[in-house]
Amino acid sequence: MAKLLSEYLDPLAALWLALVALTVWRLSRRKWRGAFGSAAVAAFIYVIGATPIPASLLASLERPYAGVRAESLPTADAVVMLGGMTTPSTNDVFGFHFDGEVDRVVTAVELVRQHKARALVLGGGLNPATANPGEGELLRRWIETWNVARVPVHLLGLCQNTHDEAVRTKALADSQGWKSIILVTSAAHMRRGEALFRKLGVNVTCFACDFDGLTSLQRPFAAYLAPSPRGFELLAGYLHEVVGWWVYRWRGWV
Repeated sequence: MAKLLSEYLDPLAALWLALVALTVWRLSRRKWRGAFGSAAVAAFIYVIGATPIPASLLASLERPYAGVRAESLPTADAVVMLGGMTTPSTNDVFGFHFDGEVDRVVTAVELVRQHKARALVLGGGLNPATANPGEGELLRRWIETWNVARVPVHLLGLCQNTHDEAVRTKALADSQGWKSIILVTSAAHMRRGEALFRKLGVNVTCFACDFDGLTSLQRPFAAYLAPSPRGFELLAGYLHEVVGWWVYRWRGWV
C-alpha cells in the first residue's frame, strides 16, 4: 500500500489525479464540454503512462533481435559499438555520466572478453555544450584504465549520427582488412544500424542489448496502476526510431 501511495506522489500521477478530480467536479456542475476536455487529457496520460502499450510498441522493434546468446556468435574481426550512452560530466571521475543505453559498452566489452573479436571499435559523438574529447575517447580511457578489454581499441571519431559511424566503420574495416564485424547497439536501434551497414556492404552479425521495451513488459501488473513518465520515455524511444528510419530511408541511407 505504501508503495502504491508513493507512486501517486509522482508529479505526473498527481497531475492525472487532479484531472480526474476536475472531471468529476465539472460533471457534477453539468459542464459537459469542460469535463470532456479534462477527461480526454486524463485518459491520454493514463494510456501512455499506465498501460503496456508504449512498451509493446518499443518491443516490436526489439523482438527480431531477442534470444541470441553471446556463446553462439561466430568469431569476427572486430566488435563495433555504436555510441550514444554517455553525457559529458566535469564532476564525474572519468569525465562522463552513463545514460540508459550503458548496456552497449558493457555488452561490447564482454564480447571481446569472451574472445569473440580481435579488436574493439567505439563510436560516439561530441556534446558541444561541454568541452570534451568525445564519447569514444572518454570510453577508451575508462576501458584502458580498468583493463577490461585486452584488444586494440579503435575510435570512429566525432560522429554526428549513426550514418557517420557506419561510413567510418567501412573505411576502418577496409584499411584493416576486416571481413566481418559484430555490431552492438540497443535492440530498438538495431534495425536502422544493421540496414546502414549492409547498405555500405559491411558484413555484420547483429548482437543487440538494452531491451528496454521487452524488459518493461515483464513488470508486474501493479506497476501499471498509476501513470508514470516511464511510458512516455518508451513512447519517445519508439517514435525516435520510427521517424529516424523514414528519414534515413528518404536520404537513401537504408
